[in-house]
Amino acid sequence: MKITKFLLLIWLFASTLFCLNLFAQDYNRWQLPEGAKLRIGKGELNDIKFTPDGNRVAVATDIGIWIYDAHTRRELALLTGNTKRVTAIDFPTDGSFLVSCSLDRTVRLWNIDTGEQTAVFAGHRGSIGSIAVSPDGKTVVSGGTYDTTIILWDVATGNQIKRHSKYWDNLFRRLKIYLDRSITMPDSNAIEALAFSPDGKIFASGHRDGTLRLWEAQTGRKLSTVGDHKSTGIDGLAFSSDGKKLVSCTRTQEILLHTFQNGKHESRHFHYVPFPQDLVFSPDGNDLFGIGYLGGDTIGRQPYIHKWNVNTGGLLMSTPTPDTYQIKSLAISPDGSTLLSGGWGDTIVSWNPVTLEHSIFTTGHGTVGKTLQFSPDGKILNTISGKDKLKFLDTETGAEISAPQQKRYSTKQKSKTSQRRISAEYIKERTAIRIFDIETGTDMYHITGHKDIIWRYSFSPDRETLATTSKDMTIRLWEVSTGKELLMIPTYSSYTTAITFSPDGKTLAGGGVYDRAQKSLNLIRVWEVPGGRILKTIAGHTEGVNALRFSPDGRTLASCSGDGTILLWDWEEISQSDK
Repeated sequence: MKITKFLLLIWLFASTLFCLNLFAQDYNRWQLPEGAKLRIGKGELNDIKFTPDGNRVAVATDIGIWIYDAHTRRELALLTGNTKRVTAIDFPTDGSFLVSCSLDRTVRLWNIDTGEQTAVFAGHRGSIGSIAVSPDGKTVVSGGTYDTTIILWDVATGNQIKRHSKYWDNLFRRLKIYLDRSITMPDSNAIEALAFSPDGKIFASGHRDGTLRLWEAQTGRKLSTVGDHKSTGIDGLAFSSDGKKLVSCTRTQEILLHTFQNGKHESRHFHYVPFPQDLVFSPDGNDLFGIGYLGGDTIGRQPYIHKWNVNTGGLLMSTPTPDTYQIKSLAISPDGSTLLSGGWGDTIVSWNPVTLEHSIFTTGHGTVGKTLQFSPDGKILNTISGKDKLKFLDTETGAEISAPQQKRYSTKQKSKTSQRRISAEYIKERTAIRIFDIETGTDMYHITGHKDIIWRYSFSPDRETLATTSKDMTIRLWEVSTGKELLMIPTYSSYTTAITFSPDGKTLAGGGVYDRAQKSLNLIRVWEVPGGRILKTIAGHTEGVNALRFSPDGRTLASCSGDGTILLWDWEEISQSDK
């Protein structure tokens, strides 16, 4: 009897571990695009915010908005609906909804308890890079990165309260930038940062030319223009909790503390750090945290988390981040006990604001790869991710695994062409391809038919056909033995940068194709070979497709994208579905 109970306990314990592991990986299948069976990576990170009660964390990424439990650090939900990158997010004081903005030109409201999208505001003519919601949740302000427009929205109705797109108070600054040939700055009025005051009466906008503007929140009327920054690109704005202080930083060199008393504006500098970004106050207003470098060899190589004393402007602490990639966002919990940082690296890092000691909050928000290769049995996918790190991924779970034991695999020579061991390389600054015999090194011929840079080439499995894709908006097929052009396929995009043949050589997939009906440059299209008939157009990535690869059995198509994900598509199912 005792043995039976003991065995039962062991079984229950093992079952629990299995279920926890299964749940941990289950998010890889949340909100998948049609035809996909697995997602690897959570999307590149753009913004982080705590809910006002501090119990959850929202993370804006290229594929949607992830919701985490702030205490267990477990994934709770993935909010999707945007067709492009989600650039910024914010909460009102009561946390009743989440507001987001995107490169798809929309502002969206979300219920994070249900995952429901409750409203969509459209009015920008270009991408939106910044968003802020008033503390009472009645007003949202959005700032255009390309259309230079500020729109004040009524949350209840979705109507525009005020719209600003032309600015005449910075003509001298804009002329100075124009005459300075060392500066290249498109759309100098673009809005880079937005922030509401804690009482909700005003909001601030930071612009690419270094201009700071204050606005009346109720009417959208401009109150004042602050031109104290000597450098360009205001990349961070934050009000203190009492509303008496506003900090702003420019992308290259300055952090300014602004105070407004008795109708007078004063500003002073904080201790200098190179390339400061994304400032946050501690809840008590005594400390300021930001991202930047230390100078010298650290610039562009090793980001730091910095901590300043607000009263003196002195730098208190600087600690290097675990990731050496650019950090994009900081967020501090309402009780001031936790600071989160995240960016183009793989991790979101949790910091102790007092000591700046850190731990890993979660992983999966970095770049995923620029090459793809299946193992012969299709169970492992390897990719070269950021900074040329080779990763091995389980194609069933998406989990990273240790490097498998190396094996040698022989391939049967199927044609006279492959027996000659022919290879290819880019020449003439990638505007042509040299085809040569590997054994002798002698040239056979050069492919010169493209009118612009050649992004990628791919041999068919039998080595009889070579496919090339170019910035000239075409994919072309070439007969390897002669160099004769067999087919030209229009892609309607200058950035179709990925191509691959299926194992049987009867289909060709291209990534980064444009489709007018879907208004997207991030599509995958599959053609019949050698005829060129379109078989399928696959949508799912929100950024460009970097690489494509079929599994050895031809049933799975893998795609990796600049959106920070690898998607595994069920090609067998997709190819049999209605066109």
